[in-house]
Amino acid sequence: MEIGHDTLTTFAGAMVFGVLFTLIAQKLNMSTIIVLVVGGIVVGPECLNWITPESLGGGLKTIISLAVGLILFEGGLNLDIKGYKTVSREIRGVLTRGVLITWLTTTLAIKLLFSLPWDFSLLAASLIIVTGPTVIGPLLKRLRVKRNIRTILHWEGVLIDPIGVFIALLCYEFIIDPSDQPFRQFLVRAIVGIAFGTIGGLLTALVIRRRWIPEESLNISFLASALAIFTLSDLVSHESGLLSVTIAGFVIGYLHKQQIEQVKIYKAELIQLLIGLLFILLSANLDLKAFHSFLTDDMRGVALIVFVMIVVRPLNIFASTIGCQLDISDKLFLSWVAPRGIVAASMASLFALNLHELGFENAIFLETFTYSIIIGTVLFQGLTAKWVGGVLKVLEPKPKGWLVIGAHQLGRTVAAFIKSSGVPVIIFDTNIKNILDARRQDLTAINGDALTVSIENHPDLYEIGNVLAITANEDLNTLICQRWRREISEVNLYRWGSKRSNTETEGDSLMIGRQIWENLNLSEITSLTLEDRQVGRIHTRLNVDDIANKDLILMCVFNQEVLPFLPQNAAGEGSILTCQPTITKLDTDVAPKKIIISHAKDLPAVTRELLESVRDDFPSLDINELYEKLIEYEHKYSSLICPDASLPHAYTAGLTNSILLVAKLTTSIKSFHSEDPVSLVFLVLSPEGQPRQHLQMLSEISRLLIDDNNRKQLLSASTVGELYDAFAQGTVKNE
Repeated sequence: MEIGHDTLTTFAGAMVFGVLFTLIAQKLNMSTIIVLVVGGIVVGPECLNWITPESLGGGLKTIISLAVGLILFEGGLNLDIKGYKTVSREIRGVLTRGVLITWLTTTLAIKLLFSLPWDFSLLAASLIIVTGPTVIGPLLKRLRVKRNIRTILHWEGVLIDPIGVFIALLCYEFIIDPSDQPFRQFLVRAIVGIAFGTIGGLLTALVIRRRWIPEESLNISFLASALAIFTLSDLVSHESGLLSVTIAGFVIGYLHKQQIEQVKIYKAELIQLLIGLLFILLSANLDLKAFHSFLTDDMRGVALIVFVMIVVRPLNIFASTIGCQLDISDKLFLSWVAPRGIVAASMASLFALNLHELGFENAIFLETFTYSIIIGTVLFQGLTAKWVGGVLKVLEPKPKGWLVIGAHQLGRTVAAFIKSSGVPVIIFDTNIKNILDARRQDLTAINGDALTVSIENHPDLYEIGNVLAITANEDLNTLICQRWRREISEVNLYRWGSKRSNTETEGDSLMIGRQIWENLNLSEITSLTLEDRQVGRIHTRLNVDDIANKDLILMCVFNQEVLPFLPQNAAGEGSILTCQPTITKLDTDVAPKKIIISHAKDLPAVTRELLESVRDDFPSLDINELYEKLIEYEHKYSSLICPDASLPHAYTAGLTNSILLVAKLTTSIKSFHSEDPVSLVFLVLSPEGQPRQHLQMLSEISRLLIDDNNRKQLLSASTVGELYDAFAQGTVKNE
């Protein structure tokens, strides 16, 4: 059946085939760019003749320009100035010395092999400076390379696009400017692009801040603003639109990082559609005879491709990393991986079309050279990167990092436990306050939606091998696990859920991930604000039979593996994170960090030791004054509460809630007013002006110790872990 070759058919067909070939590439786990290029050639005039870009006339250049503009706008949104400030010296070297080496050495090779004019050689070489996140991202997602390599490749791909476009536009000016004043014209375009981009970005940011646009209309409004900025800038100074939208995207993204997350998701989907459309149209427009001639005439084309891959890239990396702490294997792997993508292809096609209309005979060289580099780098490097990485030993085993969804107090405590075990951990939350609290604890925290975040925009997520969804919404936890099962092929999924939800959904195929912490009331836990409320870490010799209240164990480090549960046959040295019952009906508990085993010989010494143990947690406490107050009180009144136990207490400034400190003495001591031995000391400190809380805590401790079984368990404990377990088994606890 013959398909009509009009504008509508070509445009719609290119869009449909772009989506179709993208899905095929994803299904076959192949490089999307290779499938799109081959597919575009197949459906184009050279083969099936279903897509004819020439039927679009001048509209082809318009489509390319607008599509590239939107791609660069999205890239601008993702530019992170904080990320750039923290990038290593290696990345800055690649973006400076590396760019110049790639550009100039490739220019020299083109000049020597093809005898093209210097200005044209400079333009052609400038087109392959960029690598691009659209090709680097999927490659990094598939390969488990070392963290430093991944970081360099990621930031190179993100930041090099605007640099490459900037240089390419300068070279383009050298060729088309008839006034022999390319720098002046380029300067005008740069000023116009920067001005329109900055003003347009600030105006759009103002609209966001004032909330003049309903949230449900933000996506289409951003699309319209990007197109408006591009068009207005281009009308004032031709070819300035690309720079303006890049600047505008950066300004908006910098000023409103949190508010544009929804827009970035929409833009990412739109960019994927545009990439498919562009590659189909551009590939269908390629001249296969020109490629044949480029690759076979004296093998100059093949020699140029090999030179770029084997000589230029290694020169780039080794010169950029002089004086940097990179292994030779790291440098060799970076030297091999530099795939080019859509920005290089679209700029090459756009310049080729314009130069062809202006009568430049060598215009087609831009496309043949650039696409040959794209296919060569994506195909050969993509297919061999894993093998090369294995030979160079830069690949990592299955990632062990953790993604914790929920930056509430419990989530932060869990993340801190994982981090202290030497395992990478990232916290995700949509609540910016929780994220800021996590960052103050020196945790890697990202403010975003775990259901929609793109791994390509957050290179640290490539280390994730475990996902822990612990929001208070059980259904959301399930959706998170479903999403990350699709995102990461090999991942361990865990989610909080109640016993009720587990029973009701048993056998449901949609309930992905292991359900944990069924006995935990997560809604109550997440509402707490003090860091050591309800949860505490214990270093102990793990043995299932010896650990009481196994249901209260949240995390476990066993055999160098972090788990959100206690293995059935665990035995040996390890660490556990527990969720303990409180010993009073107030929001006050005794955490492991507030329990000590003391070798003190008298009551003043153990009192001083207890106070010093919380100096770092409560820096506003006047330890010396408090010590004098307690000892003075002890001289006047006995703190002995029952056989073997003493209960000194005091009011003090510097607290907002009562705290309980506990000491188990290795050798019994005597109180000031009695010969009875004291083996346990409970020290209660309460804020001034809160007698009700203070008295109730004293009452609860008394009730705990009246029970002979409780007291015997406490007295028999010889370690912090045993003492803590004794508290956990006490009969006075929160229900």
